[in-house]
Amino acid sequence: MRLGMISLLAGIIFLMAGAPARAQYSQYYGREKWEVTPFAGYETSGSYPLTSSTVTVNDLRISGAASFGTFIGYSVTTNAQFEFLWDRNMTSYSVQQTPGGPFQKAYNSDVDQYQFGAMYMFLGDEHKWRPYFAGSLGFTHEFNSGGNPTRTDFSYGIGGGVKYGFTRHISFRGDARYMPTYANSGLQPFCDAFGNCYIAKVSQYQHRGNFLAGLAFRF
Repeated sequence: MRLGMISLLAGIIFLMAGAPARAQYSQYYGREKWEVTPFAGYETSGSYPLTSSTVTVNDLRISGAASFGTFIGYSVTTNAQFEFLWDRNMTSYSVQQTPGGPFQKAYNSDVDQYQFGAMYMFLGDEHKWRPYFAGSLGFTHEFNSGGNPTRTDFSYGIGGGVKYGFTRHISFRGDARYMPTYANSGLQPFCDAFGNCYIAKVSQYQHRGNFLAGLAFRF
């Protein structure tokens, strides 16, 4: 599944980069190529099953928390740009010992997500409102308290948003995206239409959503 998602997002990114360039940039999106967007937002909670050789925990959940960070983008056409995303949220983990039981706080965690991707705006640069689609690939780094090991795992993002141009150099950006991080692998039963069942190893992800807003500065 992870390889398939990487291939899909990579294909989207290359298609965006290959979009035909337009001859003129408008009043709001001039010949400036670089764009920096500091932002603030909120990242939702997410959980995944956790089993080790010494202790079995039914569920490990990361709490929803405020997030902040920045986009750094480089325009390749008037509608498409490559971009780097850094997002941080300072949060905590809770554990659930048994199914249906209460969650109890386990430790604090500073989570940094680093992703490289691209975005494509659907309307031309003569419009002030410009909705867009975006996709990215990267990794998530957790610095955990209480002697718990730090983690660095594969992650990706897919979503979209809208930009509104105030001037040639400044615009508002609102963004919402699905940002899962690989958690672990586990065994899961599968059955086909003929009643044949088997056990397969599957990747399990911590599923989170991120909602943010900021000002984009072009130069």
